[in-house]
Amino acid sequence: MEKIKIPYGESDFKTLREENNIYVDKTMYIEKLENYKKSIYVRPRRFGKSLFTSMISYYYDISEKENFEKLYKGLYIYENPTEKKNSYYILKFNFSGMNINESENIKNIKESFNESVYISCREFINKYKLDMKLPDKKQASIVLLDVLSQFKNLEKKNKIYIVIDEYDHFTNGMLEGNVSRFVTSLGQGGFVRAFYEVIKMYAEGTDSVVDRFFATGIAPLTLDSLTSGFNIATDITLNENFVAMCGFTEEEVKELLNKIGLKEEVYEELKKNYNGYRFSLVSEKLTFNVTLLMYYLRDLLLNGRPPLTPIDANLATSGNKIESIVNLVNKERNYAKLLELITTGQVSGILVEKFELNNLNFDENSFLSLLFYNGYITIKDVGMQIKFCVPNYVSEVLYANYFVKLIDSRKAYKLEISEIEESIIEFGEKGNIEDVTKVVSNFLTYQSVRDKEGFNEKMLKYVYSLIFRIK
Repeated sequence: MEKIKIPYGESDFKTLREENNIYVDKTMYIEKLENYKKSIYVRPRRFGKSLFTSMISYYYDISEKENFEKLYKGLYIYENPTEKKNSYYILKFNFSGMNINESENIKNIKESFNESVYISCREFINKYKLDMKLPDKKQASIVLLDVLSQFKNLEKKNKIYIVIDEYDHFTNGMLEGNVSRFVTSLGQGGFVRAFYEVIKMYAEGTDSVVDRFFATGIAPLTLDSLTSGFNIATDITLNENFVAMCGFTEEEVKELLNKIGLKEEVYEELKKNYNGYRFSLVSEKLTFNVTLLMYYLRDLLLNGRPPLTPIDANLATSGNKIESIVNLVNKERNYAKLLELITTGQVSGILVEKFELNNLNFDENSFLSLLFYNGYITIKDVGMQIKFCVPNYVSEVLYANYFVKLIDSRKAYKLEISEIEESIIEFGEKGNIEDVTKVVSNFLTYQSVRDKEGFNEKMLKYVYSLIFRIK
């Protein structure tokens, strides 16, 4: 029997199933999702969104009918198929590959978006061998308008299911550099809004050709501007019925460990590092970060030991995202809120379900909500306000690294990593804490008067824990 593989980073459902990768069954959500003809679902990076969109795309694809048994046998949906199985032409857009950063200008962003839409439409025509031609102009809204118009004229019996992976990828990237670029692209007359207006045009009415729409994203940054032109989709992000549609529950992780023959003590380590995310105001069910968990299990099975660090190098760079969010609007207020979170273990606020950056209404609740949607904090308790906390050890380390970077940029004193390492080695081998205390003392000496205001025992404990987390 072929050895079961751990699918780290694999986002194509067919490849995963054909190559005997282990798969945590999420097909039971297909029938739940069918209650919403058009929906949007937001989760942090590395929660398995791309794999989920791939899974439903193969399930509904009219051209994959012959592969249904091979792909889905043994899964929930194989025994409980819906009437709409393999009954759509799948038009899929994936914006995760777009290179958007601070140096990109609006023209380049627009061209990248246009190219991505053009390629997806071309693949759609070629895949189904449709008697259609793409227009010479590559403007996204014009291309899509032309494709949907031609498809309608073909008078096909089956309709289109539009699936979009990371619909907000480009706007998240743009926000890291300039809020005004976000408004320009999404506001009235913006090229992104125009794209969704075309989808809306062909998704409404009895003679519509777009019957279903499903989009995933990282944060509802574009929902306000997007839905002003596309107000027919339901946001199911916080719906308790879809808490674990992406992400693994505690029960799923235990079952996964049992399948691959790992002991119970492994679960406790996974729980500490990757669990703790709560995505509903109603359900208290917690979920694990999928990709990081697979990263850990892959190394454990291949090398006979866990990875040297629980933080995947690919995730470590995303710690810079915290800085981008802090710097977005009112940096000093955000910094103070973040400091409160880390020194007290929690912070209170109201969860914002859509952002209105075009109105510059980005208050501290918007800041906390953006951290929540990106997976840096999660819901701890729900009352008059929501108490947010850091979900797990990995998130704590990302915060620690960010704070070192932030403090270095603001202060005259620079924390030397080699100095920290030597002091920790001295403490670990000989139990001598004097060198660690010296590092902390020097660090505090160079802090500004403002940062020393209100400095208390909890903050001192945090500085010590910060030093150890860096190592």
